Amino acid sequence: MVEVREVAVPTPGRDEVQIETMFSGISAGTEMNVYRGRAPQWELRRDPSTKLFARAAVPEWSYPLPYGYANVGRVLAVGDDVSSPSVGDVVFSYTPHQSVVVVAAVGTIPVPKGIDPKHGVLNANLNTALNGVLDARPSLGDVVVISGLGVIGLLVTQLARRAGAGLVVGVDRIDSRRALAMRSGAHIVIDPGEPVAEQVRALTNNRGADVVIEVSGASAALNEAIRTVGFGGRVVAMSWYAGTFENLSLAGEFHHNRPRIISSQVGAVNPDLGPLWDTSRRQQLVTELLTQLDLAPLFTHEFPISRAREAYAAVDHGADGLVQCVFTYDT
Repeated sequence: MVEVREVAVPTPGRDEVQIETMFSGISAGTEMNVYRGRAPQWELRRDPSTKLFARAAVPEWSYPLPYGYANVGRVLAVGDDVSSPSVGDVVFSYTPHQSVVVVAAVGTIPVPKGIDPKHGVLNANLNTALNGVLDARPSLGDVVVISGLGVIGLLVTQLARRAGAGLVVGVDRIDSRRALAMRSGAHIVIDPGEPVAEQVRALTNNRGADVVIEVSGASAALNEAIRTVGFGGRVVAMSWYAGTFENLSLAGEFHHNRPRIISSQVGAVNPDLGPLWDTSRRQQLVTELLTQLDLAPLFTHEFPISRAREAYAAVDHGADGLVQCVFTYDT
């Protein structure tokens, strides 16, 4: 259930800034898991020392829960010790859907000048997409299959082409998303109702894909990703999976074809890249990419924050043509 409530917003502390929100983006993956009650934090608590989830008398989350992590707004006020950002700057912050937020100044990211400020809400998604490509590490000429062509999948499609993939194959059941994937750089698109693994074999002299990047969040898609990748290839699981995996088969291709399954989570960068790469460097590249990628077609739906319940229902039920849904705010 979604409610819009009034809350008191404090003045910024010495190292904080107060931001008047212009746009905030709804995540169709992570945020929908939270909205649908499927996130483990509703029942479990993660131990910070062991990094394990376990049942607890008091779970990590409880209702009401302000959520959201893709906020773009204009700085209204700054604390006494803040030198940057300045009042009037447009910044991104990982803060909930709220008309005015207060956050540590170091937690803000400048939105590049010259772009539509709305595009800045994709800062979080683009970090996730880039992280997946850094985990996948496609080589020049590789066959890369991207399963799930929502916001992140479409961003990954553009990045895979930039990384030098020789053949980019997009997989999604929705016609409009497959069309967007072609615009984003996919060479071929496939409806998952058709045999994906067999089609990719036909395109690659029976080798299979070098890399499959799974972004749909569906267990059946992860199973098909394992079937689609070639011998010794990489399957990058970018989704925050929910539910159970009764249809996941590890007896066939997984056992015989030796694929490597890599979990890609945005909180850390691929350790194989070594000490030269960290999340700060990744963010620097994301800021550049916000000015270079084709982002406008991804924004398909807008709702004022007062219609939050309607917006969440649209994302939850997959409204026609929906890719990225954003809230707007009267400022």
